[in-house]
Amino acid sequence: MRPILAPTLDDDRILRFVSGLRPCRRGGVRIEREDVAGPGASTLVIHNYGQGGCGVTIGWGCAEAAADTLRDALGLAGPSAPPVAVLGGGVVGLTTAHELLARGFPVRVYAQRFGNDTVSNIAGALWLPTGVEFGSTPERVAWFHAILGRSRQRFDGLDARRWGIEELPVYEPAYAPQEERFFNNGTVDPPEQLERLPLPGPPRAGRVYRTAFIHTPRFLRALVDDIRAMGGVFVPRHFDSIDDVRALEEPSVVNCLALGSRTLFGDDAMYPARGVLVHMRPEPLGYIVHDGYKYLFPREDALVLGGCFQPDVWDDAPDEHLCREIIAHHRRFFGLG
Repeated sequence: MRPILAPTLDDDRILRFVSGLRPCRRGGVRIEREDVAGPGASTLVIHNYGQGGCGVTIGWGCAEAAADTLRDALGLAGPSAPPVAVLGGGVVGLTTAHELLARGFPVRVYAQRFGNDTVSNIAGALWLPTGVEFGSTPERVAWFHAILGRSRQRFDGLDARRWGIEELPVYEPAYAPQEERFFNNGTVDPPEQLERLPLPGPPRAGRVYRTAFIHTPRFLRALVDDIRAMGGVFVPRHFDSIDDVRALEEPSVVNCLALGSRTLFGDDAMYPARGVLVHMRPEPLGYIVHDGYKYLFPREDALVLGGCFQPDVWDDAPDEHLCREIIAHHRRFFGLG
């Protein structure tokens, strides 16, 4: 086993300060049908949004559930599949488009930005269902666990090298908050308790578990490449009102607009949770540190230091003072002064 090294966190290794808004929803993920009335025939809309901070983690399972909902709404029993518009170019929109194309639907993806130009590319993606509500009833929790199971199964079937997926140990100090729900759904093995974390820095107890880490730039590129190869079309478009949605030529729409669903579809349950991050020069450390919303992700193009979870903050400009605090936190954690 190679020795566990501390990251190099000198100022001259800082690449950029970044910030993004997680698309959270009170009540959890929304996957359901809505018939949007208009002057003529109503437009069939299948909603798929509210994934919060784990769009990569649950994107595939949500895409399958949205595609199932569309199939049932259309009453499809044979191979015929009408054209579908997918709204949104982040990871949820892309996984949804990918799933629909795989099922034979002609797809256009409408968005202002796509793939690596969206907030989906801000951080690294740890396969862990954080930043999202599981549900307040046993039925809703069971439904969400099924989404997690479907997502994990799809991840396990991907070419890990092409999609940028690797299993890494995740170290957490004992004082960090731990939520049992992350591990009681059968997709991530429970942590092992450690008398001492095998990390540089002050001695401290902690725990470790292993899960998938997804290098988001490569993952998003693979999605876009597959969608194009399957015949999907990307259309730059901004939607100012529901009339713009009704004007689309596709008879069915799958809405993955995340925070945009608040204004376009009047869903006041949607709210942002700002995350502020530091991108430093990449280092192949081979491990993750997860301390609530303070974390270290060794992405292949950047060492990502997080962060924070600031609900109902709409300002997505990076806060330099907070970024400096994040760097200072990680320096203290590793005993770097």
